[in-house]
This record gives sequence, C-alpha cells and structure tokens, in this order.
Amino acid sequence: MYQKKNKIPFPDIVSGESDWKIFEDADRPRTSNQSKEMYVPLDDECANCGHFHSRNIRRHELGHVKWSPKTIGRLGPDESEITIEACEEVRIGYLLCRKELFMDDWILCPEDLEKKHYEMIYNNSEFEIILYLMSQMWPIQNEKSAYNRWTPDSREFTLFKEIWKEVKDTNELTRYRISQVNWAIKKAESFYNRIVKNGRSYYYAESPSYAKVRKVAKDLHKLMDNFNDKPTKEQIYESERLAAEQRAKNSMSHGNKKKSGDVSEDDNEKPQTLEEAMLESRQKEEQIKETYPADINYAVDLQANNGQWCDMITHKPELSVNMQSKLKKGREYRPMDYGTNPKYINRWCVDKKVFQQKQRVYGGTILIDASGSMNFDGQDILDIMLLLPAVKIAMYNQGYYDSYQSGSLRIIADRGKRVQQEYLDKYTGGGNGVDGPALRWLGTQKSKRIWVSDMYVFGKAGSNSGNLFKECQEILRVNNITRLADIDDVKAFALQINQLN
Repeated sequence: MYQKKNKIPFPDIVSGESDWKIFEDADRPRTSNQSKEMYVPLDDECANCGHFHSRNIRRHELGHVKWSPKTIGRLGPDESEITIEACEEVRIGYLLCRKELFMDDWILCPEDLEKKHYEMIYNNSEFEIILYLMSQMWPIQNEKSAYNRWTPDSREFTLFKEIWKEVKDTNELTRYRISQVNWAIKKAESFYNRIVKNGRSYYYAESPSYAKVRKVAKDLHKLMDNFNDKPTKEQIYESERLAAEQRAKNSMSHGNKKKSGDVSEDDNEKPQTLEEAMLESRQKEEQIKETYPADINYAVDLQANNGQWCDMITHKPELSVNMQSKLKKGREYRPMDYGTNPKYINRWCVDKKVFQQKQRVYGGTILIDASGSMNFDGQDILDIMLLLPAVKIAMYNQGYYDSYQSGSLRIIADRGKRVQQEYLDKYTGGGNGVDGPALRWLGTQKSKRIWVSDMYVFGKAGSNSGNLFKECQEILRVNNITRLADIDDVKAFALQINQLN
C-alpha cells in the first residue's frame, strides 16, 4: 500500500479511524474522508530548490482529515463544488495556523510559483484569479498584535502582490485589466475575511465552521458566470488596445471615402466590422470603469431606465443600550501645542504639547446598507461611536418582514445610545429596495455624511436598472456624501478625522 519514501502521514492518528490508504501524487494532492484515501507527495526536501513543499502539503491534507466533513453533500442550484472547495481550503489553512501548525515554507518552488503568478495576471479571468489567490491565503507566524495577527500574509500571497505592483507600474497593461486584477485581489481578501472572522465582527474567529464555508461559497458561486471569461489581448495589453483602436479608425476612414455618385441610403446602415464592434465594446467597458467605482455591481444594466424604488418606512426603535460612560473619552481633555493652561510640562521635550485643550466631539451621520451582502454588529457600532461620539447611525434594507412594495430605514444609534444586538440580528439581511430614498434621507442629516455600501443597488423586484444606479450617484454628488465599502473603512475614516482635527 505504501511506497518507500522519506515521510509518511498518519491520518489514522488524526481521525481515530483505521484502514486509511496513502498514495503518492505530487501533482494533485487530495483527501477523501469518505473512502479514507489520501493522495500526497511522500518526499522530503525538494531536489530542485531545497524547500520542504511536501511537508506543508501533507500537513494541509491532514487538516482536511481533522476538520472537513466526509462529503460535500447535495449541492443546491446556487452552489458548486469548485467554490465550496476554494472556501474550505481557506478554512483549513486558517485552522492549522490557529493551532500553531503554520505553513512555514513555500508550497511550490519559488521560481515556478512566480511563473504561475505572471500567468494569472496576463491570461486568466477575474474568477480564476480569485480562486487561485484563495488557495494561497493563510496567516504566517509573526509578532503582530491580536487584531491583525491572522491576516493572510503567506509568502505566496505576498509574492503575488509584489509581482502585481511591479507589472502594474510598467504601464504595459490597460486600465481595464488593472481594474480587473485589483478587483479580484480585493474580492479574494473579502472572501477570506468573511470565512475566518467572527460573525459580523472584525475579530477573527477561533474556529470558523463548515456551515460558514457553505454560506460564503454561495456568494463566490455568483461570480462564476459573469467574471469567468478570459480577457482578450486588446483588454490586457495597452499596445494591443491602441493597435485595435487604430485599425478601427482606419476601417471607418476607408469606409467614408466614396466616389461621386456612389452614395446610397444604405451606406449609413452598413454593419460594423469586427474591429469596430470590439472597439465599441471595449470603450463602453472602460467608460464604466472610469465613471463608476471599481467595486460596483458589474451586472448593472446601465441602458435600462425603468427601475423603481420601493416605498420607504422610517422606524425609530428604542435606543436602550446607553454607552455614555464608554464614550467619555470622546469628551476628555487632551494635550495640544497651543492654549493658555500649560498642564503637561513633561511633554515639552517630546512634542511640545503642553497645553490642556478640551477634546472636540466629532459626529455626523452614517447610513448602512443592511442587506444580505453587508455585515456589521453592535461591537462595530461601539467602535465607530468611540471615534465619533456624536454620530447618528441608520440602516436600511428590504427585509423579510417588509411587504413586496416597501423597505425600511431604522435609526439604530444616536446621542450615545444604540439598539440591542437582538434588534440588529432580527432586522438585517434581505434585499435593498430603498437605496435611493435612504440616500435622500441621508442628504438631510448632519455632515459628515457617510454611506456604507458595496454599491449593489436594487429597486423593486430586484431591479438593477441603470437609472437607479445613476440616481444614487447623483444624490452622492449633490449632498457631498462619502461612500465607503464596509465598516472597517468607516473606522479608518473616523480615525483619520480625529487625526486631522
């Protein structure tokens, strides 16, 4: 059963079950907990580069023996095996690191890995890049704080980002391709965080569940159809794009040269050449990328103009959680380099901030998209209010409790108080429906005005018509509203406000 090699794994010990079969397969490592079969490389030190790839691979497969279920089970219409496996790879790598079993060496020869990174950047679709990056994201052993110790800083993922920065700075790629890869990296990081973080909090979970993997994999599956087309050379290389553009111009110029008496009524209806059609498609795509944020819903129908918002009902629930005592530090005195009361003489040699000045109380209004695509909890609200004590926070969505024609806006925090966690759990999730009306409400509130949204805008019956998206863009512009992608961005923005003021 075993081939004579240096290193043999022992899944029997990990699982507590006997009769495991071990086979050598360095090209496609895998484990079946149902048939009790493991396919892994059985060598030790790599003969080509001297690194211990196989040891890491065997360790990872033993992690599947320990924590993965025996089978995936029945797949629903919104699920696929490939996306579940990608998310499970993230969970197993993370759990191994939580148990101090770090992936402490390269998983491939660095030279081969570098070639693979370049191949992904120059050839693959956004969806393929996301899956590829997720297979190489895990924490490393370091001395970071508890807050960021479990970020995906593996050698492999770090190398990809270094290569990407180098390639991006060469001006060889089109702006369209740069936006594609940037978006894929951001999405991979987002899926990693959703798997390993604790619920809607920004704290890392000690042991994320397989149920969470299945939930996140459904959202990853949604990207498979719309983002799985390999890019053309004209979409990747700037030189190819310019050449295609020139060919299209030459073709159009040649088509406009007419001999006297040759003009007919059908000339203006002549079919587009392949180059012209390709150029028009590319120009439309790049115009979208330049006009709208990079992380908008790519599937929005910008040509449609018949979308309608649901009716919005505003709720003002009891703000029963009083956080005034925790927010005191937002109104305390702090050292400054100007004033009349020299309270901190000991700071003169450090930063000359010897004067006592009362801490300013910053606030504003934050509107949170509380649909199923966004995540936050009571701890997030507290964190924001510690930085912005005078803030008002509202959330909106079209939840399961709303009628088909309506959505809700709920004031969940104001003047140092917030709602109970149970309220947030009950009334978050569902669809959007009222993005526009909620933004108009935000426009009437105190500044700074912040909209927390992934820009997936939908109206009645899930409509994603272009007129709804454009209306939201106009409301942002007219009312000087800052759009941030998630709660973590809000915290960073609030911290910046405090530092600048």
